[in-house]
Amino acid sequence: MTPTLPPRKRRARGTPRVPVPLCLLLLMMSPDARAQSPEEPRPPTEEPEITPAPPPTVPVDDSPPWSTRFGLRLGVGAPEGVGAAAIVHPRPWLRVHVGGARNYLGASLRGGVDLLPIRLFMSPVLGLTYGHAFDMDYEGLLSRLHGEPTSAGTAIRRVEVDQLSATLGLEFSPWRPVTFFGVVGISYAFIRVADPKAFIREAEEDPELSSTPLHLGISTPVARLGVILYFN
Repeated sequence: MTPTLPPRKRRARGTPRVPVPLCLLLLMMSPDARAQSPEEPRPPTEEPEITPAPPPTVPVDDSPPWSTRFGLRLGVGAPEGVGAAAIVHPRPWLRVHVGGARNYLGASLRGGVDLLPIRLFMSPVLGLTYGHAFDMDYEGLLSRLHGEPTSAGTAIRRVEVDQLSATLGLEFSPWRPVTFFGVVGISYAFIRVADPKAFIREAEEDPELSSTPLHLGISTPVARLGVILYFN
């Protein structure tokens, strides 16, 4: 006996057959499918590199180092008269000078230091000077102090004088080798009379009197103008 198979259903005419790959493609393109699809990984964002700030720059003094300068100072003033001195300038703020001067009383040797605290267009200068005269004209000195010499003064003739002066002034350097200066101040002079017997004998009218050396001290104003010429 032969088994009977169920009748095969026939596909209705006019209904198209859709291929399986096309169905899968349409399913993937649907909104629901895109919403359920896993998100693509985003590339990691690179953090900006932080460059460390450079250390603060320290200003560098590009001026050339100071070198000792040498020169000659010429000046005229009171009471020293006309003078000349050799100059040594070892530091920007220090200057040393040694020389001589001559006025109508005689010649003297002089030396001193100048202090230059700051350098400006017109720079201040402080000075200290010491001078010594071995053979000054005492008659001329008395004439200067009293107006006319005494008869005893003519017998003394020569005296020694030590002078210490302090000055304050300004100096101007229009060119590096040339400096003009002007100073004022005060001077104190120590006068030593080695043999004042003639003066004392005349005052006391006693020829038998004797004495030790006589010391006098006088203060006078100081004024000086001049120029400094540097060789280097």
